Amino acid sequence: MQDAEEDDMACGDLGNGLGRRPGGVYGADASQSSRLSRPRRGSAKGGSSLPSAKGAAPNGPLIFVFSFVNIVIWHILVSLIHLAESNSEVSNEELKQQLQEALEEVEMLKVELEASQRRLEGKAEALRILQSVAVFNKATSHTKAMLQKTEEEKRALEKEINTLQWEIEFDQDRFKNIEETWTEKYDRIYCENAALKETLKLRTEEVKTLKSENAILNQQCLEFLAMLDVKQQKVIQENMSWNKSGLTDITGLEETRKAWGRNYQVCCLQVWTVGELKSWTILMKSLRC
Repeated sequence: MQDAEEDDMACGDLGNGLGRRPGGVYGADASQSSRLSRPRRGSAKGGSSLPSAKGAAPNGPLIFVFSFVNIVIWHILVSLIHLAESNSEVSNEELKQQLQEALEEVEMLKVELEASQRRLEGKAEALRILQSVAVFNKATSHTKAMLQKTEEEKRALEKEINTLQWEIEFDQDRFKNIEETWTEKYDRIYCENAALKETLKLRTEEVKTLKSENAILNQQCLEFLAMLDVKQQKVIQENMSWNKSGLTDITGLEETRKAWGRNYQVCCLQVWTVGELKSWTILMKSLRC
């Protein structure tokens, strides 16, 4: 008995089972059931609405909802027909009105059913999207970790590049300053060298001139010594060291003056000779430095 009831429930029977149709008025005999089946065939609106409702039932997860709507429609129609047969005094106009109200209610239920179907389809689609997103997130977790690691490495490299770029710019500025400093030093040394070359050239010309004058003076001194006697030459040679420094000793000059006397011409010659020798000695010392 329990297995039979489970089979009835599995087939979609919401009544008491026993093989009766959904929406039937249970407790009636077979003659009433036969009478109930006749108006269903004769009713144009009822016959046209039931196949459309049955045809609209989907073959998916919403089959239970469509079955429930069909049961409700069938129960309403059978209840109206049973009411009409039990109350013979009810007029045809009232029956038509009740039938029209029932059909309107059925249409409203269809509209609500379609709306519910669309909502369920939207929810199913959202569920599929969420499932795909979950699968994608699970599948790409490693990829996301790698991308994050790559992004961190990229930021570290950018920071390192910026540091190196700053150091390069700093070194370039420092090298530029050093180059400018050495360029200034080179220009200054080059100018000084050019000035020294010009000075050396002038000094060389002066040395040549002084050498020629010295040669002339030496010749004149030799000629002057040749004009003196042996005693005077000896006194001059003792007081003047020609071979060592070429300087004239003032003390020797005074002794020479005492030996020569106060001759004006001799004194002038002595002054001129001593002046030229001093000039030559100073020039030689400056050249040695």
